[in-house]
Amino acid sequence: MACRKSCSEHQTKWVLAGSASVALLFTIGMVLGFTLQRGTRSGCEQDICRPDADMLEYLLSLGQISHRDGLSVTWYHAANSQEEMKAALSSNSMVLEADVTVHGLNTANETGVPIMAHPPAIYSDNTLQQWLETVLASSLKGIKLDFKSLKAVGPSLDLLQQLTEAGKVRRPVWLNADILRGPNVPLPIEVNATQFLALVQEKYPQATLSPGWTTLYMPLFPNSTYTQAMVEKMQELVGALPQRVTFPVRAVMVRAAWPHFSWLLGQSER
Repeated sequence: MACRKSCSEHQTKWVLAGSASVALLFTIGMVLGFTLQRGTRSGCEQDICRPDADMLEYLLSLGQISHRDGLSVTWYHAANSQEEMKAALSSNSMVLEADVTVHGLNTANETGVPIMAHPPAIYSDNTLQQWLETVLASSLKGIKLDFKSLKAVGPSLDLLQQLTEAGKVRRPVWLNADILRGPNVPLPIEVNATQFLALVQEKYPQATLSPGWTTLYMPLFPNSTYTQAMVEKMQELVGALPQRVTFPVRAVMVRAAWPHFSWLLGQSER
């Protein structure tokens, strides 16, 4: 009887221990499965989920485009205010473009805080920090930031770096500024090219550069287009940079200037 009781007790303990082990393994399996599922839910590979990744490769990895063709990419422009940002996030657009300046630019109210606004606006209900945190947390859309003031560049890149180090920027980021005077623009309103490019190299080199020209187009009036001198100057500025580079141009002017742009694109093997 004693043996049977002792054996029974040991058997009960082994059964309980075995059940606990199975339950523990099951729990671990569920946690690992959930973790892996969360880690891969975006569907893009690690080398594509980066701020310096190729935008077309990123969108291909998400299944949003079927082949490498920039004409297949859809954009939402000027997603600046809270209302426009929410509309952009709920849209089918693949890439969000927004404008960055500083609060109260060149006034007594200037704070240096990057905000989302297009000149002449210098106030907004949306800061860059709010914009980035919302976009990064609620979508997989690509990002293009258009800098309208050199004062906004440094603090904006610092913020991007902080978010990237925290593992939150897992998509391509394009950094744009009009750094050269372009067709039909009588006044020097471009962002300082040397300082803009230097800030990017110093603070956030892991992005695609999108340097452009200021332009002015007036229908029904004579308009000039981009010149060879303009594209040669751009080549001097960005030709030796290590980043991917894409050039934003005014579409209505491209056809007449295509020989110049063809030359510019031909300067790079990338």
